[in-house]
Amino acid sequence: MIVGFNHTSFTVADVELAVRFWAGFGFEGPGIVEREGSWVEDVTGVPAARIRVAHLYGHGHHLEFIEYAGGARSTSTDLPDRPGAGHICLDVEDIHATSAAFLAAGAQPLGKMTAIVHPGMAPCSAGYLRDPNGIIVELLEVHPSTR
Repeated sequence: MIVGFNHTSFTVADVELAVRFWAGFGFEGPGIVEREGSWVEDVTGVPAARIRVAHLYGHGHHLEFIEYAGGARSTSTDLPDRPGAGHICLDVEDIHATSAAFLAAGAQPLGKMTAIVHPGMAPCSAGYLRDPNGIIVELLEVHPSTR
């Protein structure tokens, strides 16, 4: 049975880029480690897998980024409507300033920061962007009157 939640992991083409980008937003870790051996193939199912891994911690979450030797097989999906697509959702204050900071750090816009008033939802603003490795990030600001 499940006893807890450990981490969220993403395959990236450039693990150093992932570490630099996310460190700029308060995530820290012990560094990048290289792993190889039959156990890596056994765990991942990738023949002769050699990986570089970074574990970053911040804001109550543990992120893992894995770069496979030779880089990723293909680019990320274009939009979040593909089966298997995932995203990180971050609670933020001042969604527009936070979005601007992400864009200045190398993220790319995917959607736009949008105010949402919808029955059954707390009034908020949200929008998607993509980090430099293609990971989809949702920024979510719950309006102060509903916190």
